[in-house]
Amino acid sequence: MNVLPLFTPPADPDAWHHVTAPGGYEWWYFDAEDVSGRIQIVAIFLEGFVFHPGYLRRYASFLRRPTRRSPPTAGDFPCAYFVVYEDGKIAAQFMSQVAPTDFAASAERTDVRIGPNHVGRDPDGTLRLKLLGTPWKLTWQGPKLLGDQVLSAELTFRPRVPGPAMERTFLSRKLSGAEHQWVIADPMCQVNGTIRFGPKGGASDAVREIAFAGRGYHDHNYGTAPIGPGLKRWVWGRAIADDQMYTFHFARARNAELADEIHLVRADVSGRTELAVSHAAVDWSRRTAVGLAYPQTIHFPSYLKLTSPRVVDSAPFYMRLIYEAELEGSRQTTAFCEVAYPHRLRWPVLGRMIEMSIHKTG
Repeated sequence: MNVLPLFTPPADPDAWHHVTAPGGYEWWYFDAEDVSGRIQIVAIFLEGFVFHPGYLRRYASFLRRPTRRSPPTAGDFPCAYFVVYEDGKIAAQFMSQVAPTDFAASAERTDVRIGPNHVGRDPDGTLRLKLLGTPWKLTWQGPKLLGDQVLSAELTFRPRVPGPAMERTFLSRKLSGAEHQWVIADPMCQVNGTIRFGPKGGASDAVREIAFAGRGYHDHNYGTAPIGPGLKRWVWGRAIADDQMYTFHFARARNAELADEIHLVRADVSGRTELAVSHAAVDWSRRTAVGLAYPQTIHFPSYLKLTSPRVVDSAPFYMRLIYEAELEGSRQTTAFCEVAYPHRLRWPVLGRMIEMSIHKTG
């Protein structure tokens, strides 16, 4: 029996996998914090926005009638996302969805283009990001696109960890019913660049410009079905010090008989190492105004301890937080983390609100 491939493994794990599985996805993730600690940024290049309500609706419809519905794939929903946080609040953000024909990627190297948004890797390993989109803000009527505004950035991520990317499973097939892979590509980077936002075609004094300098992180995920099925809650994070960093995933299954899935990776100038951990002490005692629980503390004994969370971004199905971090009992830094509840995306009202924030250009 011939089986169609669900993705094509490239020679470089950080290159395009051309995921063709119905409901599949691939994303290239970047974040950074400036030297002052006041500004954080996140940029994501997505083929198949895994939390796109329209994508999830089409996938659910396909599952109900697979012989009558065409299977939606990652190539149908290419999106680019960028957000700037300042002093613990959103300063500007955009989510753009382009036509499938406006997506291009390389199976040979890190090179992804989504409309005007592009990330490419130079021969020396430096990653260059160009970002451009229409921002939106939340109003009492829901998300509102700011059609007369523009948010853009040009950034360089210079890796500080040598050697090839590390790849591993981050949600097991037993928990999720599909394949989900995590590529730890460039976990410690020097980041520089310029961010601009303000009126389209406005005078230079009306456009705010931020000269960004700091340290950052880059990883890459892909999978053969949506993340939500089988997952109750999921927290991911990374903590970067001057000469060392930790990144982790913690997933709790909806099936109480399944154990938590935990992965912890340490990186420094000698490379990347996955650490054998079977337990993490996570205190889920904090809650947002909409009832989402999030950790007061996260502790991987002997390695990493996170305390004193500050919520910088909160929605009904996810949040981003900054923690005080202690690495190996001595190094002090901060950690940037996300908590997600993907099953909430099935709520119709929430889905419509999310789609109101997406600027469709094709």
